[in-house]
Amino acid sequence: MRGEKEDKNTTGMVLQELKENPYHKFNIAFALMTVIPFLAFFYLLVSTSSAFDVLVGQAGGILSICIFIAICGLGIGYIIINKMLKRLVVYASRLKKSDQLKSTVVAYVSHELKNPITIIKTNLSTLMDGLAGQLSEGQQKLLALCSKITDRMNWLINDLLDIHKIEAGMVEMERKRCDFSKLLDAQINEFAPIVTKKGIKLVIELLDTELMIWADGGKLTQVINNLLSNAIKHTPEGKSVTVKAYPTEQFVRFEVADKGPGIPLDKLEKIFDKFERLDHSKEGTGLGLAITKDIVELHKGRIWVESLQGNGSTFVVVLPRDLRRVLRQET
Repeated sequence: MRGEKEDKNTTGMVLQELKENPYHKFNIAFALMTVIPFLAFFYLLVSTSSAFDVLVGQAGGILSICIFIAICGLGIGYIIINKMLKRLVVYASRLKKSDQLKSTVVAYVSHELKNPITIIKTNLSTLMDGLAGQLSEGQQKLLALCSKITDRMNWLINDLLDIHKIEAGMVEMERKRCDFSKLLDAQINEFAPIVTKKGIKLVIELLDTELMIWADGGKLTQVINNLLSNAIKHTPEGKSVTVKAYPTEQFVRFEVADKGPGIPLDKLEKIFDKFERLDHSKEGTGLGLAITKDIVELHKGRIWVESLQGNGSTFVVVLPRDLRRVLRQET
């Protein structure tokens, strides 16, 4: 009973995501398809001068058999196609349920790993600070490497938990009026030491000192952080990263352009998929762009990438300035 109830709930979620009942649409389409041949037959019947003769005698018998076969064919066709449609919906429901189960398991494991890694990180810091005794230079290097690995594990866990929350609809949006240019400025200052250390140039182009937007400032900061981090990571020494932000009548447009190797044409649509990474030698979880896309779409915005292999990539984000207006239009 419980399994059947869960299957029904999952099927209901699939139908809700479709935003329209496929069974209802199928019945309407099939009814229209059925009416057409009968209308054609009726037209031929009334337009001929010998309509009565057609309905009697041997011709009438043949016609009756043909009509009967046609009706049976329509009925059988309806049953077959309807069953296929139901199987497709059930199959989609099972896939949905499987994805939910995998997401729940990943979230549970990630959550259980978070505390032990935090403890390991704390103890490593204690050792590196010499609070447990003096360390040699070699020991310091080994501990620094371990600390770096735990940081990467922590990033992966946080990204997995973020993905789970978004997919499960557990993300709480704290929308308010905020200045996108200030959010951007804060992240640029945060990345300044990394940019200087790597020897690249950060070019900032802001057409307005204020870019007011109704949004979740914390989530947008994560979007800016992910795109800037990605661009800096893939831009070689001596090159530049260009950041643009400007308003249109109803939107804020944000662009981050790097001078990296670019993205192959067959990867452009996959770049926002989970765990998709072009260069496995670079640090990262392969979840940053997937999370970025999800956050942008939660704000009813759009994100895409423009790239030519060998000439760098430009990530473009377009966000509605007043999300309340967009939400009102959708209701």
